[in-house]
Amino acid sequence: MALPVLNAPTHEMTLVSNGQTIKFRPFLVKEEKILLMALESNNDGEMLNSMKQIINNCVLDDIDVEELPLFDVQYIFLQLRSKSVGEIVELRFKHPDDKNLNGEECKHEQNVKINISDIKPSSLQEHSNKIELTPDIGVTMKYPKIDIFRKMMLMDQNDSSSVEAIFDIMISSIDMIYQGDEIFYKDDHSEEEMNNFLSSLTSEQFNKLRDFFQTMPYLRHEFDYKCTKCGVEQKVMLNGIEDFFA
Repeated sequence: MALPVLNAPTHEMTLVSNGQTIKFRPFLVKEEKILLMALESNNDGEMLNSMKQIINNCVLDDIDVEELPLFDVQYIFLQLRSKSVGEIVELRFKHPDDKNLNGEECKHEQNVKINISDIKPSSLQEHSNKIELTPDIGVTMKYPKIDIFRKMMLMDQNDSSSVEAIFDIMISSIDMIYQGDEIFYKDDHSEEEMNNFLSSLTSEQFNKLRDFFQTMPYLRHEFDYKCTKCGVEQKVMLNGIEDFFA
């Protein structure tokens, strides 16, 4: 006689980058094993690969994880964790440099519970994928894929070799260029043409493109907690999926 089959519940969420609604199931013991092995490796690359594998296993709709921006991948994983393990995570915090906001010494470490179910990627500043360069010429951007996103995060802005990489990232993230009603799709033009276009921009115009990347949505959560020892409130900002499970 065959063993009984357990049917996992399904949930829905909406991706931040494109508004697509996807269905997913909680991760199971086999996915927890993948995650635990990645955590034990203490390797960012292994952690990212495990996240992608777990998402591929648990998302029931046809999506290509490799095509998603990092903030969508992190958001999906946070929702998976919320529906699989629980909506509450408990993290430990202490005052920076063992001093509270009043400058008084306090080495107390405090556990703080955070509800992750409603946390989603957000922009701290005004953000748009349509960038006006002149009154009639502009660019429509698309979010960089997850691997390009990681390259951006690891890039040393002071390294001269990064200049070419910045150009490559910008070009890969351009969807189209428009002039009035005329549209020029990036895929219809050579890499040399796109490089020449970027090189022809003024510093002010180029910085408008850079602002697109700097103001992109990111998984973050800001909150205050009150130290139970010294009684002083401390402000905390969690940035990226790693901070939610540190």
